[in-house]
This record gives sequence, structure tokens and C-alpha cells, in this order.
Amino acid sequence: MKRSLFILSIVIIVLIINGCSNNSVKGIKADYVDIGLGQSLYEGYNKVEQESVQSLVNSYNQLQYIGQTNQQLNYDKAISIIFVYQDKISGTLMIDDKGIFHTDDSTKNYQIASNNDTYEQALKIYKDLKQKY
Repeated sequence: MKRSLFILSIVIIVLIINGCSNNSVKGIKADYVDIGLGQSLYEGYNKVEQESVQSLVNSYNQLQYIGQTNQQLNYDKAISIIFVYQDKISGTLMIDDKGIFHTDDSTKNYQIASNNDTYEQALKIYKDLKQKY
């Protein structure tokens, strides 16, 4: 009996630790994105290819971060992405060129993992969308 209780305690502790160390964002879906850089914002409805939208959604859903940071976003170089699914905002992401970001479900800033290319991908989509206006 004591052994079973001990094993159960160990399993619970491991589950708690693994649950608390989740360094990723909650998953979202999107039909289209609105995207901006600095003070500009462009609506992507019927202007951004669905493949590009899905690529950004996948990148967002796989977003891994190193941890919380006290560094501030560089708003002049920050890209804002608004994900829209069924005419409702499903998520937002603001990320700068140094990989500092925050999402709509947090007021804290985080440092993105160095192997993530979300900023570069979003910048390309932003530039393509800007040319359509």
C-alpha cells in the first residue's frame, strides 16, 4: 500500500512539473490575417494566399519560447499579426526583429527560440501585402 502511494505521488509530481514547463502558445485557426509593421496595418482578407495564412498559423502554433524577458519590444520594427477565424479574432502576435514577442493571452514579453523564422516569414507576407495597396 505504501509503495503504491509512493509511486502515485511520483507520477503526480512528474505530471505537475511537465504541465508547468510548457513553453508554447495555445493553438489557433485562421481564415485570413491582418498584418502590420510599426504604425501601418493592412487587411489581408482576399489578399493573402491561403497557403501563406496557413504557414503563419502553423508557425504560431509551433511557437516555442525560451522564457519571459524584461526586454521591451522594438515597436518600430515589430510586426503585428491578427489572426481571424470565422470573422472573429482567434489570436494576435506582436514580434520584433530580435525575437521578443507577446500574444493576446499574455501581457508579458517572451524571447522566441532562435531557430524560429516567424518574424522573417511575417515580414515577407507584410511586404507582399503592402504592394497590393
